[in-house]
Amino acid sequence: MKRICLLLSLLALFGGAGNLLACTTAIVSAEASANGRPMIWKQRDASNIYNCLRHVSGPRYDFTAVFPVKNPAGKSAYGGINTAGFAIANNMSYNLNEEDSDKNPRNGLFMYLALGQCATLSDFETLLENRPDSIQISSNFAVIDAQGGAAYFEAGNKGWTRFDVPKGGILYRTNFSLSGRENDGTGYARYEAIAKLMKKAPRGGYKAEFFLDVSRCFYDGINGKDALRGRRGYLYDRDFIPRTTSASSLVIEGVSASDRADSGMMWFVAGYPPCGYGVACWVAAGEMLPACISGKAPANALAADLMHRVHPFPWKGSENFLEIKTLKSISSKVRKAEKTELSEARRYDGHFRREGFDPEWLRRYNAEADARFLLFKTSVAE
Repeated sequence: MKRICLLLSLLALFGGAGNLLACTTAIVSAEASANGRPMIWKQRDASNIYNCLRHVSGPRYDFTAVFPVKNPAGKSAYGGINTAGFAIANNMSYNLNEEDSDKNPRNGLFMYLALGQCATLSDFETLLENRPDSIQISSNFAVIDAQGGAAYFEAGNKGWTRFDVPKGGILYRTNFSLSGRENDGTGYARYEAIAKLMKKAPRGGYKAEFFLDVSRCFYDGINGKDALRGRRGYLYDRDFIPRTTSASSLVIEGVSASDRADSGMMWFVAGYPPCGYGVACWVAAGEMLPACISGKAPANALAADLMHRVHPFPWKGSENFLEIKTLKSISSKVRKAEKTELSEARRYDGHFRREGFDPEWLRRYNAEADARFLLFKTSVAE
């Protein structure tokens, strides 16, 4: 019995046993990125794993963001960028407000408001200061802007603390706040994992490819090793960065000093990241989004089907057991498809930045991206 109690205590401390809202995020300063653009990465976990992208006309700025497929017209956004170059994502934090007070946080609504109204970090501070009491929040907000600003705002119902990203530096968060109650909250194992993985950035700076790899990396932050390396059979799948509740992965590339404010782009993995690959979109494209990651997001449905293949047992609690051989087989096809997708999207991005956002070119990229998704779907069905 003592051993069982100790195990439950460790799960609560390092992983948050049963906790679904277990996101992991990072911010990269413009100077630390490979292309001079600040970046935000978010691995989203949710009780509903079906997500899509949607473009919204805001009161001041239009924006593209992540929404639940079941309620795409709702006003809760879970990471995105607007036409002013302002971008935001978040982690739920469990050590900021009074215990048991986070029963109905409205972090998604708050980010929806921010994307529609804010152009700078200063604007976001004003929004925090004037937040109505009816909008409860408990979150680590990752924010960048077109003026070179990059910071986390650890914000609860009674105040907030700002942590600026050092010039040429990085910051990251899981589900506790550095300004919150010490040794409380969740996600400590994932925090150790992302801290160690971020030290392995490629030469030349961080790229979207780095974070897409991290989104599907089963790195053990406590033991400091890849949990899949040299393993066969099944992995006990608990509190790695990818989880069975991982609903999407998002990499936002903001705006450099020489860019137009509306030239920001996003790479979006719809669904369980180990079984899906990143597809690009541009905020200036408006509603012209690839069909595979918008609307009902068929890429999300495919990733969910593949996730169940990787976690094959039918009984309650079987989501904790991952079949390594199946995962590796699917992952090899994911990486092959993603390599092509990244190359093609970079080619189009270069054209857009040189020549402007040509609707005909956008339609061509979207059609090609959707066709590549169908090829990937066929390959994993074999």
